[in-house]
Parts: sequence; C-alpha cells; structure tokens
Amino acid sequence: MFDEIASRVRSATAKGEIMVGPLTVRQWAEIWIRERRKLDLDWLNDESRLRHHVLPVIGDMPIANVRTRHIIELFHGIRANKERPVAQRTVHTIYSTVAAMFRDAKLADKTEQTACCLTEKQLGPLVDKNPEWRSTAVFSRDEAETIISCPKIPFDRRVCYALELLAGVRTGEVAALRWRHYDPTKKPLGELLVAFAYSTRKSRVKGTKTESVKHIPVHPTLAAMLAEWKLGGWAAMMGRHPEPDDLIVPIPPEHAARRLTRTGEAFRGHDYAGWCWRRDDLPALGWRHRRHYDMRATFITLVLEDGADPHLIETRVTHTKKRRSAFDGYNRGLQWERTCAEVAKLKITRRSAGRGEVIALPVAAGAEGTETVTEPAETAAGDASRYSVRYSPRKDEGSHAKILPHAERARAQGAPRRSEWRNYAHARPCAG
Repeated sequence: MFDEIASRVRSATAKGEIMVGPLTVRQWAEIWIRERRKLDLDWLNDESRLRHHVLPVIGDMPIANVRTRHIIELFHGIRANKERPVAQRTVHTIYSTVAAMFRDAKLADKTEQTACCLTEKQLGPLVDKNPEWRSTAVFSRDEAETIISCPKIPFDRRVCYALELLAGVRTGEVAALRWRHYDPTKKPLGELLVAFAYSTRKSRVKGTKTESVKHIPVHPTLAAMLAEWKLGGWAAMMGRHPEPDDLIVPIPPEHAARRLTRTGEAFRGHDYAGWCWRRDDLPALGWRHRRHYDMRATFITLVLEDGADPHLIETRVTHTKKRRSAFDGYNRGLQWERTCAEVAKLKITRRSAGRGEVIALPVAAGAEGTETVTEPAETAAGDASRYSVRYSPRKDEGSHAKILPHAERARAQGAPRRSEWRNYAHARPCAG
C-alpha cells in the first residue's frame, strides 16, 4: 500500500500537480504553458523560447527569489553568446515571453513583484539582423503589374497575389476568404469583409492577427480579376460553380488530394502559397529573391507613394485595431467613401501578355451594362492545362503521366527542357 501511495505522489509531483518545496521558475513555466495551451494562445513558440534560452539559466531558481538583476544577467548572456548568436528582434521576442510569464506569476500570487522592467539599454536596440534587407523587400510597380498579369503564373495564384498587392490582405486572411465575404455591389467600390484568418500551424480558422474585423474596399483592378475568376476560372479549377460558402482561392483538387496531415477544406496555407512562389513563380519571372509576404508591404508602399492618407490606410485597411472605447461602440459608420477614395489612388493595372495593354473587365460579375472580356486567347487556352500540369508535383507515375504530354507539346513549340529552365527564366523574364 505504501509503495502504491509513494508511486502516485512521485507521478503527481512529476506532472506538477504537487509542489515539493518552493515553486521554481521551471515549475511555474510548465503551469503557465499549460494554461496558455488551454486558451489556444501561441504556446508552442513560448515553450520553445523558454526551453532554449531561459530555463537552462534560471529554471531551478525559486520564482519568488528572481530579481531584476537576474533577468539582466540572463539577457546579457543571450546577447553575448557567440556560439549561438541571436538576432536583436529575437532577443526582444524572448523578453516579451519572459515578461508575460512573470506578470502572470504576480497576478497568481506566486511572487510579490515582477522582475521584468528592462529597457533597450539592457536589451539592445530593436533592429533587424541585416539592416539592409527591409528596404529591398518590396516589389516595384512594374513588377506588381507583371505578377498579376503574367500568363506563366496560374490564374488562381495571380488572384491570391492580387488580394495581397491590391488590398493589403495577409496570406492567412486570403486563405480564409469565402465568396460571401465579397460584396461587389457596394458603392463606390466593392467590399471585402476580412474577419478570419487560416492558421497553418494550428490547421484551423481563427480570428485575424489583431482580432479585428476589416472592411476593405476592392480596387477596380482586383474587382475585375475576382469577376473573371468567379465567372470561369474557379469552375475550371474545381469542376463546379462556386457557392457563397466556398473559399475564394482554395488549393487545387490535385494538391488537396495529396495532403498527408491535413483533412477537411482545402485552405491555402502560407506554407503552400510560399512553396508555390519560391518553387514555380519566382523562377518563372526570373527576378531576385523576395518573399511572398513582401506583397503586403508593396501595397502599403505603393498606395502611399500614390498619395493615399497614411493614417486612413493603416487604421481602416491594413492594421485595423479592435474598438477600445465606449464612443467606438456608438460610431457605427465606416466612413466608407473616404476609404474607397484612398484605396482607389493606387495605380496598378493588368497588362495583356507582351503588349502592355490594360485589360478591361467588369467590376462585378453580372453587373449591368458591362461586357465580360477575358484574357487573350493564348492565355486562356493555357489556363486549363496549367491546372493539371503546374499544380502536379512529380511524386508518382500518375503525376508524370499528366505532365509528360504537355511537356512534349511545349518542346515541340520550342520551349526549353526542365534542365534548361533556370537559365531560360533568367534570360527571358516574363513580359510585362
């Protein structure tokens, strides 16, 4: 009987259910991470930061005995570690996790004070590891127009890129957009309701990054692309017409069928979108490296260059915050016309391949007095084949069988072989 009781005590102690002696930082960290996991917060990253950088140094200290000098020494060691250098932004991120953990310890009466009151003097400046990269992590206006026009990029991906380049929507927010979130009839511009985002890490839909709801005007060029996509491109890829609850840009069926770990709806997560950009689209364009996420920064950069109000773009389009005052609850207007006017200042249009001509398309599918004009015949003819060719990773014989006939036809027309493609892409960038 005694042995059984002792075994239960040891098991409960190991799980943190029974504390022996003073509560240590390590024990509190386990409790804190467990609570954050229940609340579905960013517990995985928090746990990793604590495990790699914090607990090896102060994990065995009683949390009530931790003072500010111990935190200063901890971060001095992190910054001075030459064997495992850490970027300054990462230093500040680690500190934010530590500060939150000690704040919650104080709220839970585990310590009388929080030891975290450091400033930039102790943490160092909040700067990029490479101070040069951020100024170059943007697309030019000509490049932005080429991305949404180039026939070498499949239509569904051009629509994704257009949502980021012309509306400033985050990749996860693009993935969660459904047709019911788009109202093309609203005046003076159509409206995108951005209330959700798809989390690739959690494989589910959640709120936006700031938990806010954004009402984003749809730029005329984006409206034309969405109209064309809804009228024909979406059905060509999915094999049926879209319904209001359908995703605007799901993963193509061929790729969705090959998913190994995710089930359910074919959300276009940032891993898939980034993979397509790095593997296919950026090499096809023949440009220097930039991230897929830099398209959102490009929207902000270009719309401000075109004279838009920075405060309005920030607070009503790209970085809308949750309402925080009682007055906000009574101010039910969205100042829609002003927001539309600022977004419409962005000067980005589509071009037809090789001619630099603007493609005129209806602002809304089925809008009165409009005539649907599709892309050039050579572009439209190539779209249907790309849904089976460009989206098919060569993982099995079935995929190879799909690609081979198209590859043979392409070579017969003078296109390079796969082994020649890298040099070809740099020698002949996509026509803008």
